[in-house]
Amino acid sequence: MIDMAQYEINSAYNKFLNKLVLWSYLYKRVEAGRTQGFSPGMDYEKMISFQERVQKLLPDMEKLDRSKIRSYYPLVDDIALIQYFKDTVEG
Repeated sequence: MIDMAQYEINSAYNKFLNKLVLWSYLYKRVEAGRTQGFSPGMDYEKMISFQERVQKLLPDMEKLDRSKIRSYYPLVDDIALIQYFKDTVEG
């Protein structure tokens, strides 16, 4: 059983992770479309929207003790995904 504070931390982190996973999906989709000569269109706009939200939340999420967080995405390596985001967006 977890307390309410930990539940809220888990919830906030998982919402952040959801945005990060969606950003990653859209980023790869936009890049694949570009290599095939397609215009990114709506996917690009959605990707930028998720990117801005993730960038805004990232500093607070990095301060959390991840050892106590229960992820809704057990198969996602969140540490690697965060690093991929930082490498891609911040160059």
